[in-house]
Amino acid sequence: MNQIDIKIGSKIKSFRQKLGLQAKKLSEQIGISPSYLNLIESGKRKIDGDLVLKVCKELKIELSDL
Repeated sequence: MNQIDIKIGSKIKSFRQKLGLQAKKLSEQIGISPSYLNLIESGKRKIDGDLVLKVCKELKIELSDL
């Protein structure tokens, strides 16, 4: 993983936590497993463009926020 993947994952986690949204709920909303979301948030898995857009929509943030 590169630094960008790690930063995006940690920002997703931060925005999710600020909303008080549990990882399980967000993962259901975007159509992935909670364990996969955990891997993304910890920077151990890459996130593709479509999934980034789904995350932004659910967290009510702009793509530039990530």
